[in-house]
Amino acid sequence: MESLLKLIALFLALFFGFMLVLRLYATIRSRRMHGRSFHRLKDGVVYFYSERCGACRLMKPEVEKLKEKIKVLEVDVFTEEGSKLAKEYGIMATPTTLVVRGGIIKRAFVGVVKAERILQEAISND
Repeated sequence: MESLLKLIALFLALFFGFMLVLRLYATIRSRRMHGRSFHRLKDGVVYFYSERCGACRLMKPEVEKLKEKIKVLEVDVFTEEGSKLAKEYGIMATPTTLVVRGGIIKRAFVGVVKAERILQEAISND
């Protein structure tokens, strides 16, 4: 019984370690998008999501708040067009939110982020 518990603990540690590394990798890749042009939106937010994603369901109310203030382009990565766009920009995880100003990606967020934080980036003058 003790060896089974050790095996389960090892599995959980490896699983959560892998998930942490995967998230870190997705975050680093998202930073590489800064400065790239985005041809489908001049100013606003691009929100990559999936209907099957639990974190995306948590992010939905935040996206609705954003829609009240700025233009939001929602991209479902499980559609053909959304999948192509996600591949083009190297989107590795959902939800991913891009802040676009002047047709240039200024910031990328991976995971659930409050609308206020995204809006602050979208309207800042830097």
